Amino acid sequence: MKSILRLLPALALVAAVSSARADDITDSIEAGKTAYEAGNYSEAITSFDFATQLIRQKKGAELKNYLPDAPKGWEAGEAQLETASGSVFGGGITASRSYTRDSKSVTIKIQSDSPLLQATMMVFDNSALMSAGSGMEQGVIKGQKVIISFESGATNGDIKAVVDRHYLVEISGNSVTKDDLMLLAKAFDYAKLAKMK
Repeated sequence: MKSILRLLPALALVAAVSSARADDITDSIEAGKTAYEAGNYSEAITSFDFATQLIRQKKGAELKNYLPDAPKGWEAGEAQLETASGSVFGGGITASRSYTRDSKSVTIKIQSDSPLLQATMMVFDNSALMSAGSGMEQGVIKGQKVIISFESGATNGDIKAVVDRHYLVEISGNSVTKDDLMLLAKAFDYAKLAKMK
């Protein structure tokens, strides 16, 4: 018992040092800054790119927490994460989760820092882009403005929402009804996502 008590101050010191240590992101930023100041621009770019990718992964891991549980009667798969650097299709972060019920399948995606966001915002800001007969209509779900794409008689479609002009939420389904899509769209907490910066 006495030996354990003697070890406590040392263990507390180790814990304090560990918590004070910078994480991989700040380490990469510092390495990039050091390389830049030394005139080693290639190494600086590599370090900053690595730090940016780590930040995307960290943000994506948080985004996965915003994907809802399955509604009653549905089953949800594991949340997935995809990140791309700015050099690949403009970059972006995508968190997604699939939901199934019998032969029905719906996927909810949250995209951040994606070039698709700008294109979708153009449609939201200009309803004239939704031509008659396109199967697209505007709506509001839980206070969130959405665009619903579901043609009469179809068995697939999607619902898109631009949340806080930072996130594109897409609910897309196959072998589903419009009501199925609406059910999953209503399970999403848009107000909660809007608070994430």
